[in-house]
Amino acid sequence: MVVPQAIQIQLKKEAHYGCVICGCPVLEFIDFNRTWNQRHELMRQEVFLPENMVAICPSHNKKFREGQIDPSFLASSKNSPFNMIHDDLAFATTSSNEFAVSMGGCTFVNTSRLLVVDDFELISMRRMDWRLLVIDVNFFNRTNQLVGIILENSWSSEWSKIGDWAIEYLRPKRLIIENKREGMYFEAKFENGNDIRILADGLCYNSQKIQITQNEVLLDGREIGVDIKGTVLTNYDVGIKAESVIF
Repeated sequence: MVVPQAIQIQLKKEAHYGCVICGCPVLEFIDFNRTWNQRHELMRQEVFLPENMVAICPSHNKKFREGQIDPSFLASSKNSPFNMIHDDLAFATTSSNEFAVSMGGCTFVNTSRLLVVDDFELISMRRMDWRLLVIDVNFFNRTNQLVGIILENSWSSEWSKIGDWAIEYLRPKRLIIENKREGMYFEAKFENGNDIRILADGLCYNSQKIQITQNEVLLDGREIGVDIKGTVLTNYDVGIKAESVIF
């Protein structure tokens, strides 16, 4: 069962939108005060106790399930989350001023809907509480299956909790999400206080491959957003908008 949205929001807010251990902005939600069987049974019965739950990244969730992280450590981290202690390392802007996202040779200032294909949002990014970045990304594969989702930093995947996905939060402020089996790669990196760069490869929509380099955004090999390339756009509704090719 999926943790209710209201509880997810509560846990994300208290964790300052990052893993309580490392600050990674891709999150799952676990009950650390029960055994694995108890947690599974409570979720099956849709019983959720926010006071015993915490927001944690998939990598640390995997370690917790394998017994490498003690529940008491998670309880302590819940009260003193990483982003509260290490504000300079949180996936956040350094000020509440305008923030810019560079993607494929374009720069978008205060524009949340960054990539839209066929009116479907594939990549979005916005701020919560003035500085903390939240991300939405939809990971479709070549057969048009939605195999991974980030929705306001909440992570869900069709496979197991970590499965074939490698999710890393590297210093300084660099998020990498990779699935080698599907050939998918996504990166969001702060290049200075308020500027973020996005790179991607192997994401798809309508079975057409998406690549985002420093200089191009490609949809099935054709460059999109050419008319705005090299520009700085502020407060736009959509950054790059495209239509997929119908064969």
